[in-house]
Amino acid sequence: MKRVNKMFIMAALSAAAISLAACANSSDVEEEVTESVSTEASSEATAEKVSESSTEESTTEGKNLYRAFADDEVPAIRIGEDGKESTFMFSDLPQDPYEWDSYSIEPLGVDLDNDGDEELILKGPYGGMYIDVRDDKVYVLAEGEGTTGELSYTSFDGETYIVHRDTSHGGRQVYWFDKYNGKGEVEDSFTLSAEYWDSEDDHYNENSDFTFRDKKITMEEYESLVSKMLGN
Repeated sequence: MKRVNKMFIMAALSAAAISLAACANSSDVEEEVTESVSTEASSEATAEKVSESSTEESTTEGKNLYRAFADDEVPAIRIGEDGKESTFMFSDLPQDPYEWDSYSIEPLGVDLDNDGDEELILKGPYGGMYIDVRDDKVYVLAEGEGTTGELSYTSFDGETYIVHRDTSHGGRQVYWFDKYNGKGEVEDSFTLSAEYWDSEDDHYNENSDFTFRDKKITMEEYESLVSKMLGN
């Protein structure tokens, strides 16, 4: 009887040892899996933070240069049609709020050149001026060009276009669209226009000349494009 009990006890102890070993191995596996998941999550979080940090750093540098321009610490570069550069300080612009041709700074908030960063808008005559930061310098991206080239911007099809318009004179409505990239280059440029020089009521009609991207279109197509691209 004692022999049977002893064998029974030894078998029970052996089973218990095997069970404990299995639990230990299971615990080790769980720890390894948990550690692996934690490591991957930490790696992903780090990569995300680095990406966010790079974006924030780029945006911060741009904002600092905009602020430096507004504080008259750095000039803005204007590139003429002949490719020559000239510079001016913010204080060189008229800033009398009681004068029609004065300039003032609007808050950042619009990506005008489709590079993911916001540009600086100067409210002023003929639509004002758009200021861009690239290559650690401040540039004039676009500006109003008188009553025959008033400045504005619009967004459609997921892209932002800078617009110059001649719509305050008789006989025509003309819009010039330019899509810029982050290098200050025009990637797409086209014209949308209506011409009605002989109209007695100084308004277009079905017999007027309508053009989009150098091709003739109908009045209905013209009005549809104006509504889509300019919202009016």
